[in-house]
Amino acid sequence: MSETLRIRQMVETDADVVAILAGELGYPNKVEAIRARIRAIGESDLLLVAVDTSNKAIGFIQAHRVCIIELGFRVEILGLVVSASARRSGIGQALIKEAERWAKSNGAEAVSVRSNTRRIEAHIFYPALGYKKIKTQAVYEKQRARSRERGARSREE
Repeated sequence: MSETLRIRQMVETDADVVAILAGELGYPNKVEAIRARIRAIGESDLLLVAVDTSNKAIGFIQAHRVCIIELGFRVEILGLVVSASARRSGIGQALIKEAERWAKSNGAEAVSVRSNTRRIEAHIFYPALGYKKIKTQAVYEKQRARSRERGARSREE
């Protein structure tokens, strides 16, 4: 990682670049939607950005505290992305270390991350950092009627 790279708290003004980064991961979003989520998340989750010398975000991580009855208290990494132009330079590893530090300071028993099976690089990256694959699973989702209506309106626009 470059000496000129910094990691700081994500703020609403990062929304435009975070939207682009989320798109690189396959999750296109409108800037205003990202801005609203940053505001809503506040300090309940860890939201960090890695920034270059011009303070422009080139990567981000989101981690969440959760206590699961059968597993205990843990931190789950919900999102990690580094700009394609900045990958393989230690930025992802630095963001993970910050999430692990946050997990430790919160007393988490473990840090977990889920990664789509098609993300081949991620399945090399996480084990290299000491993460063990513990299971493969399917993810099911049911949209609420109101959410579906909003989604349909967005697609029509």
